[in-house]
Amino acid sequence: MARILCLETSTEVCSVSIVDEGKVIDFREEVTGQNHSRLLTVFINDLLNSNKLKRFNLDAVAVSEGPGSYTGLRIGVSAAKGICYGAGIPLIAINPLEAM
Repeated sequence: MARILCLETSTEVCSVSIVDEGKVIDFREEVTGQNHSRLLTVFINDLLNSNKLKRFNLDAVAVSEGPGSYTGLRIGVSAAKGICYGAGIPLIAINPLEAM
């Protein structure tokens, strides 16, 4: 198993979690509406700092691939791609409908 940063931005909920060995070890979530561009990177930074992790401690980033808000998906995928590119780790696209 791996340590994975998980991003969900396809709905009005903005959610970030860290999963280690298949278990959620920490998360941040906001349900106040379309504030993803303001909250996502803050949540990511907060989670990494509070768990004493750097992006190089991650094995992958998982992000919802939709369906959902086009702008929300773009925000999530852009953040995920940037982290993956900078850390040299894989990006995993998750279909939320299949996951449910």
